[in-house]
Amino acid sequence: MTTILARTAIALVLLGTCAFAQGPKQTLTGTSSTEQSWLVDSADASDIAPGNVLQPTTSLQYPNLELSRDAKQVPSRPDSSYYWSSTPVGDTAQLLTLFCRACNVFRGIERDVPVVSVLRDTLGDQSKQNDRVTYIWLLSYVRPSPRQRLLSAVPFFYWRVSKGSGSVTKHDVAPLMDLSTPENSMMAGIERNLIQWTAFDPLSTPARAVTREYGANSLDDERLHLEEAINYLRQAPTSKDATALTQAQLDSVIARLKLHEPLLGGLADDKQAERAGMQSGFELERIRMRNSELLRQWAEKSGLIFEALNLGGNRSHYAVLWFPQKGAAPPASSSLHSIWKLLGIRDPWNDSRLQNGRGRVYERALDENDPKKVIPLAVYSLDYPKQPLILMDFRGKLSRRRREVAQRSTNEVISGVLGISRFADWYVYIGIDLHRFVAGRRGAALDEASRLDCYSDFRINLALDRNMDPSLKTDMETRIRWLAVNPLEAAPKREIQYAVARYQMLVAEAGENGRLAELVDQERRFELASFGESEKARLAKGMLHVASLGHYKQRAKRDDFFMVDRDRRVAYQLNFLDSLIQTESPPEISYDVQRIESSVRELSGLMPNISSPAVRSHADATLEHLRNLSKDYELQADCTTALALIKQTDTVKSGKPARVAALHPDGADAFSAPNPERMK
Repeated sequence: MTTILARTAIALVLLGTCAFAQGPKQTLTGTSSTEQSWLVDSADASDIAPGNVLQPTTSLQYPNLELSRDAKQVPSRPDSSYYWSSTPVGDTAQLLTLFCRACNVFRGIERDVPVVSVLRDTLGDQSKQNDRVTYIWLLSYVRPSPRQRLLSAVPFFYWRVSKGSGSVTKHDVAPLMDLSTPENSMMAGIERNLIQWTAFDPLSTPARAVTREYGANSLDDERLHLEEAINYLRQAPTSKDATALTQAQLDSVIARLKLHEPLLGGLADDKQAERAGMQSGFELERIRMRNSELLRQWAEKSGLIFEALNLGGNRSHYAVLWFPQKGAAPPASSSLHSIWKLLGIRDPWNDSRLQNGRGRVYERALDENDPKKVIPLAVYSLDYPKQPLILMDFRGKLSRRRREVAQRSTNEVISGVLGISRFADWYVYIGIDLHRFVAGRRGAALDEASRLDCYSDFRINLALDRNMDPSLKTDMETRIRWLAVNPLEAAPKREIQYAVARYQMLVAEAGENGRLAELVDQERRFELASFGESEKARLAKGMLHVASLGHYKQRAKRDDFFMVDRDRRVAYQLNFLDSLIQTESPPEISYDVQRIESSVRELSGLMPNISSPAVRSHADATLEHLRNLSKDYELQADCTTALALIKQTDTVKSGKPARVAALHPDGADAFSAPNPERMK
């Protein structure tokens, strides 16, 4: 009992020290002690020669970046800074690349920057029913150097010591994520945790601390780049034709990236992922509107000036508070202590330096009146779920960093040094959770993952912005670098410059005899092998994939173009009909009944050739439910016919698919009877 009380007391003392250092506000996941001046990199674009350091190892040259010969530029909204470019991959797939217009960080050079690429398998037709997005690349990803990886395993080392690798090789064209197998990353995370708990944690304190520090830095770096890709995609235009991602595809890709962050996110199916991606956009907009109004009210009560900050074309994501240099009086109310705590800054009206005009002064046209001379106080992110999150305090260069260091150091002492576990020492974490609950109710930003997401978005949008006052931008870039506490992190400008070289390599891989055509073939064979399998089978394959270090991925012996097309159409129609019956109301009320009938007819024509019991059972249940909900007699008759046709064909027992043609909505035959030899 004495040991339990002692360990609990140590943890609470550390948390209390952390809370005292943090105050009511924090900013991102990493934490670190005071950074030495020799460790701070300038990340200036001028010290990187465009034709030298970032020159790819292929024959393509960096300074002459152009769209590939077969690429097609997709126009976007006139006010949008982003557009899509399409590059064909063979005759049946395409590489879609999102470009940022005039976002280049080189001085005196105007050039659009490629930021994200996706591989979409279209099967060579114009129908969206059989399209599938399989891979995504973050073109600005910079591979950590060996020195960075080594330092990321050093406990209590919280400095960014490098801008990132100085060259681009073939190994840098690895995808950010394989969207077709989200369960593989989930199984890798589970395996990583099990190895940590069973192999390293029981060892000595140094082994436990080193492995936990390396794992934490790796996860933070991965989340940083996932959030960076999501930030780009949220600004991407959509289209219903073949020139860009559709809205449904974009929502699904964003959701897959977001679901990659939690440990069990890989369990969500495609339908759930698409719905989650659509809902996350609405939720984020609601959070921004609420936080913007909160910050505006706090500024009015405290006599400060609120201004929405437009960074890289992102409106209403950030805001800055200004202190009026002249012509303003302190607020009449004296009970503003809670407001300053929520804002995370000291009372500026009692700061003699501001009163005497000491500090960088800017002229801002904040309203219809004459420009005002103001002094910047703080910058806030409006994306944090709880309240506006302070990112930088212009009067305290290290205040945000010290608070991040305090929380991260506390976490390392508890888990890495003391070896306190949530399973064996659950009583300690009950006290920790209670402390976090109380501190959160008082306004502390304790969600480390959300703070890291806000930091990730801000750092890259600030680097891309070209409209801000140069002196103010330089000041912000200097201050935001002090929040870089992960040794694996690279400089934002170096990441953007990397994007050009990686895009050139990726376009080369999309050409004849390139690797992307091989990826398309492998993914189709994987689809054929995994269509209609159970959840247990998916997880088992994920475990084998992780255990084999990524080498095992079950695939059919050969690609059957028509079977892939058929399977995708079945999945598309089932997802569509499932979305109709979820409302538990007659589907013809909210959707065109002719579209529903055509979907039922096409599904009934495709199902006789499907041998998977899970898919056949799914289709049977969906059609039965749809028939019971509908009040339209023709739709009920179509469902009855489809159910009878499914029951008449027992492909599982016979092993011979029925020769039934699939029907398109217009009634024309879409497929001829499949070749039985090909179906074996």
